[in-house]
Amino acid sequence: MKNTDPAFTLIELLVVIALLAVLASLAYAGAGVMIGKGQAAKCLSNMRQIGAAMQMFANDHDGRLPGTAHGVSWTNSLGAYLGPKFIGRCPAVPNHRARVSYGWNDSLADSRGQGIRLVAVRAPGATMAAAEIATNQSSEHFHFAGGRHGASRVTPNQFKAAVNVEVHGGSANYLFVDGHVENLPWNEVQGRLCQPGANFLVP
Repeated sequence: MKNTDPAFTLIELLVVIALLAVLASLAYAGAGVMIGKGQAAKCLSNMRQIGAAMQMFANDHDGRLPGTAHGVSWTNSLGAYLGPKFIGRCPAVPNHRARVSYGWNDSLADSRGQGIRLVAVRAPGATMAAAEIATNQSSEHFHFAGGRHGASRVTPNQFKAAVNVEVHGGSANYLFVDGHVENLPWNEVQGRLCQPGANFLVP
């Protein structure tokens, strides 16, 4: 009697294995994208907390922003407003060398390192307050060519050397003086830096 039991041929089996491998790779890639988006969202949440703490600090300190004088860190200035559970590290860079992976814009301090007043910032919604620190940096504030006056001369290359501009798939998160946060691609940031009379860094 002829055997009519269904059975896979070797070729059919190989095709099935190949299809499963493709599906697995697609699922892995999709999971990676979702993890990346989750990390970026958590990072945005961290920066929103910093923004809220910044506003409360200014309200309690004659409208002044945190300073950058020697020995002064925004993490200490805002510590009471952020609370003990605030970690201050982007989950996309768990092994960052810095204690916190967010840096303060030193353009928001005067020549003595004292924070400037909010009223002195021409466009709070366009001026960066904090950004993600490049992985080879460890300072809690940036050094943009001498502070608020030199910051107008910061080139895209100098900025990229200090800021982790592509940490979230070609983009990074930025906190602005008015407290809002944005995820900006590197080409957008370059455009803002090079715009004549820009106040992306200079208040």
